[in-house]
Amino acid sequence: MKNYYESLGVPDTATEAEIKHAYRQLALRLHPDRTPNPDAQALFLEVQEAYDILGDRHRRLAYELLRQRAQEQARQARAASPYDAPPLPANAPAVTAAVAERRRRQQATAAKVRHYARYARTFNWLMVVFGLSLALDWALPLRRYPDELVVRKEVIFVSESRANPRIAYIIRTPNTHFRLADDVSGLLHEGDRVTVWRSPLWRLVPYVQPGPWPQTYIYLTTIYSILALWPGMLLLVAAVGLLPRRSDEFRLNTAVVAGLLLPIVVYMLAAS
Repeated sequence: MKNYYESLGVPDTATEAEIKHAYRQLALRLHPDRTPNPDAQALFLEVQEAYDILGDRHRRLAYELLRQRAQEQARQARAASPYDAPPLPANAPAVTAAVAERRRRQQATAAKVRHYARYARTFNWLMVVFGLSLALDWALPLRRYPDELVVRKEVIFVSESRANPRIAYIIRTPNTHFRLADDVSGLLHEGDRVTVWRSPLWRLVPYVQPGPWPQTYIYLTTIYSILALWPGMLLLVAAVGLLPRRSDEFRLNTAVVAGLLLPIVVYMLAAS
């Protein structure tokens, strides 16, 4: 903002008479007809502009209000300026070095997270495909194998509890195999005939029908029964990790959680 008081060479407390006298003196000295100075016309116009503002009391009052507002804004800007901050302590170089070292470590950590986030995204995609394959296998119609011959019945598990001993068997037929608990193991023996229903993709057997008992169904515990919560959690966590506008750290964390869930799901799938 122009300082018209400096243009006229008077203080900002000058009276109307002082402003008028200063203007007359400058006008006589700077008038283009009285001086050969090539800049005289520009200076004369500046003095004329200053007098037009300060020579009128109403325009001077408005100018003072605008000038005060500009000075207040300048003070506020200086107060917010980092150059007006308190001086650094005597150990400023050490403090600056510590801050720089911490910032360097943060940048290195961010670079590592960004690097591993690419692998995390790929892993999440694989987990989503794996979870969707389980969901598709559950949704597709089961394949029926009638009159399957039980070719082998093997003991695969014996509990060590004396109070409640348990035994599990693996039943093998020409086209399928499945686990059988001891509470229903007496319904099937080697050489018996059985009808088996098997999933099309992962070849899981949800239930069978012994040949001698056509109205009896043996329902087996698979990953699609009460254990379906675990593959569902795996699919959900991996899918959330693929959502757009997520940070690299978020993608990495979801991949870690999915990696912890994967062994549980694989174990249940192998035991089905």
